Amino acid sequence: MFTDRTALRTQAYADHRPLAARVSIYQWQRDRVDLPALALGELAGTTGTVLDAGCGLGTYVDRLRAGRPDLRVVALDLSAGMGPEVVGDVQALPLAEASVDAALAMHMLYHVPDIAAAVRELRRVVRRGGLLLASTNGAGDKVEVDQLWAAAASDLTGRPEPAPAGDGSFTLHDGDLLRTAFDHVSVQVFDRETVVPEVQPVVAFVDSMRALSASSLPADVSWDAFLDRVRTRVTAEVDRHGGWRMTNQVGLFTCR
Repeated sequence: MFTDRTALRTQAYADHRPLAARVSIYQWQRDRVDLPALALGELAGTTGTVLDAGCGLGTYVDRLRAGRPDLRVVALDLSAGMGPEVVGDVQALPLAEASVDAALAMHMLYHVPDIAAAVRELRRVVRRGGLLLASTNGAGDKVEVDQLWAAAASDLTGRPEPAPAGDGSFTLHDGDLLRTAFDHVSVQVFDRETVVPEVQPVVAFVDSMRALSASSLPADVSWDAFLDRVRTRVTAEVDRHGGWRMTNQVGLFTCR
């Protein structure tokens, strides 16, 4: 499901709401990582056209247009429901060779079935001497979400249940996929913690993954029953410790 192109277009990212709910939890991240600001800094020497491949909510597009009005920013996404300027697949970009001066692939390559093909396409459209910025998570990012999922499902079945497969197809350990196409690849890594003092934002975060992960639940477990168990467990955690904690590890690859 995580790389199913039809599911991504028609369910997971059919509109802004699930992604917006998922992103909103990071307002409680301590010493919050401002990736759009980091991207702006990395693009300080760039002029011309910047492609945001997998633009999602348009967060980077908005920040770039506000902070660098001199740039031509092209917003592209697989899903028309996200409102991109161009609907397209990063595995076959509808752009000419060397047609952009920089490209962004921010927290999206793990949604691509053929990541190597996507990297080749990004290399093809970025001019020589240009820049690719790609962000993703570390392998240990959000482990508490997996633990919560497995525990809530196990509560309902009475047996151990695994967490669903997530974004592990492209993590901070996968820089070699970028090095196959770009000569110079560096990475900045940020370790953080998100402490949510309320129950509902955590429940909403889990619920936002329904289209990506509900099929991983046992056949005899309904989503509503599962979400109720999530709520019960998070409530106990907030009552006991004053907040629900989530480990974050995020990184930004700079590729030239």
